[in-house]
Amino acid sequence: MKIGYFIGHFPYINLINTPNYIKDYAHGGTEIAAYNLAINMANRGNEIEVFTTSIDSQESIEIYSNMRIHRNPTSFKIASANASFKLIYKPLNYDLDIVHAHSPIPYSDLPALLYSKRKKVPFILTYQFDGQETGGSFMRNAGVYVYNKFFINKVLDSADVIIATTESYANESPFLRGYKDKIVIIPNGINIEEVTTSHTQEECRSILGLAVDAHVILFFGSLVPYKGPKILLKAFKMVKNKFPKAKLIFAGRGEMLDELSVQAMKLDVVDDVIFTGFVEEEKKSLYFKAADIFCLPSTTMAESFGIANLEAMASGIPIVASNLGGIPDIVKNGENGLLIEPGNVQNLADELIYLLNNGDMRKKLGDNGRKVVENFSWDKIAMKTEQLYRDILEGDLSKLNQK
Repeated sequence: MKIGYFIGHFPYINLINTPNYIKDYAHGGTEIAAYNLAINMANRGNEIEVFTTSIDSQESIEIYSNMRIHRNPTSFKIASANASFKLIYKPLNYDLDIVHAHSPIPYSDLPALLYSKRKKVPFILTYQFDGQETGGSFMRNAGVYVYNKFFINKVLDSADVIIATTESYANESPFLRGYKDKIVIIPNGINIEEVTTSHTQEECRSILGLAVDAHVILFFGSLVPYKGPKILLKAFKMVKNKFPKAKLIFAGRGEMLDELSVQAMKLDVVDDVIFTGFVEEEKKSLYFKAADIFCLPSTTMAESFGIANLEAMASGIPIVASNLGGIPDIVKNGENGLLIEPGNVQNLADELIYLLNNGDMRKKLGDNGRKVVENFSWDKIAMKTEQLYRDILEGDLSKLNQK
């Protein structure tokens, strides 16, 4: 199949470790999911064309086995989102069997829709999360408002099939509720071998300079408001009262770094909070294996899935996460983690303290998570997505809601 993927930002793997990369070309779970899906579909022998924006005003094409990445020059930016006028019409020069966009990323789903209309090919939309008009700059919030008011329903109306990453999110999202007849659930995935290590927890702690007898809580992701790092920091203050050797690691970078650093000083926990900055891929598994608990206390529906939860499960550590969005489909309360009320500092602190006090429960939750995560390998996700494409092209959508 000739498949076209439309995504606002597509990772530059060779630039990820550079200092200013995240400021010039921000990306998170949505973009990483798009990247991994494209790579795996190319590995399955499909011809892949990726249409995206560039980090600057330069146009380029990257050529790989069965895949070309068309980076259209950035014309302007809205907050951290790059936009390109050429993304609207340049893809029309290529013939595709099917187009697949990721939303809500403006300037990727709209060009995909245009291509679908002009070329009369099926249009698939992966709906990653609701655009939230909270947090960030005025320009960012204004852009989200305009997109939600004037464009998102047009995109959803026009999609032949909408992929939601979890059943819970499909039911809770105010935008998706009216489209259940054409929604199929296909989760995001991970490359399990990339986030696991043969090192023991003690060895990982030694490599990272952590005390072997510390109680380590890990947050892994972008330091942005909706992921709840301020909530976690406040809860950690309570944890420290019970466990003086506790350490909190914020692994990742983002706009809240300075604010969180100041808050840690005010809470008098600055000596026990570690800000790693960007973590290189080869070190990611060390942080997960070194931790006793992984925590993702998200506060809004912008957190539709939480790929980091899967990475924690692959490493065999228990999870404490918010009971919202698609998280409950991944983190089963009492099975592979514990769910908390979003934004409830006391609830979060209580659950962290409970797990630190109960090694047997941590092991049970971690072991269960390791078994579950096998279902979320990118190889299996790509296989399921490829079959969906074939069903669409063959006009067989009779089993749409069973996939």
